[in-house]
Amino acid sequence: MKQLILPFLFLILFTSSCATQKMLDQYSGTSIVFGDGGGFTGLVNEYKLTTDGRIILLKNMTGDTVTVATLNKKATANIYSKLKESGIDTLSFNHPGNKYYFIGKEKNNKTAKIVWGNRDYAVPQPVEDLYTLLISNINN
Repeated sequence: MKQLILPFLFLILFTSSCATQKMLDQYSGTSIVFGDGGGFTGLVNEYKLTTDGRIILLKNMTGDTVTVATLNKKATANIYSKLKESGIDTLSFNHPGNKYYFIGKEKNNKTAKIVWGNRDYAVPQPVEDLYTLLISNINN
């Protein structure tokens, strides 16, 4: 009996991580992609906010996904409203620095994305405010 416990736990962990990735792969709605990267390690932290309020961390080393937060409908609608107000769809802004930040809108496998971090180029304030709001929902 004890010999079956370890394989059973492994099976549960394996199927739950695959299910999350499968759900994300099948998600066809609009999502907000955001995060940061670079610096000493070059590691990228990428998150997705779906229209149903899930904030999902995409682990770049393993390809796994983990839901790190779930927002209520009002908070999600507020963020998507701010996304529209920020004008990300029409902005062309690609000025990364050693440490960079990004935010974008993903729909139908197309992404409108802006990247900043170079101190010589200031990101538009509505974009920075939206990014701060998104990050604050992860840290709460």
